[in-house]
Amino acid sequence: MPLKGLLSEQVTYGHSNGWIETKKDVIADLFSGKLTYKKITSENITVASSGTTATARMAASVEIDMSGTPLALKLKVLQVWIWRKNHWELLARQSVKTG
Repeated sequence: MPLKGLLSEQVTYGHSNGWIETKKDVIADLFSGKLTYKKITSENITVASSGTTATARMAASVEIDMSGTPLALKLKVLQVWIWRKNHWELLARQSVKTG
């Protein structure tokens, strides 16, 4: 499924630096090269669901280029997913730096 199909129209995508992005922002940043994800390693993933809503929590090590500047981050991430139109869509995501 294309990225556009995985993101809810109402998605709120929170970054550890305080940015809050919409679906349009997330897609634009990925395709413009503003943010390039080089490597994502996740661990301690827990998932809980109730009806048509699910949450996922994880620790992640992320290597990105932000406007050409390489960054390595250790994050805790929370995602909220909703079941809509026979597939899961990301409704909200928030990360915080851990180190």
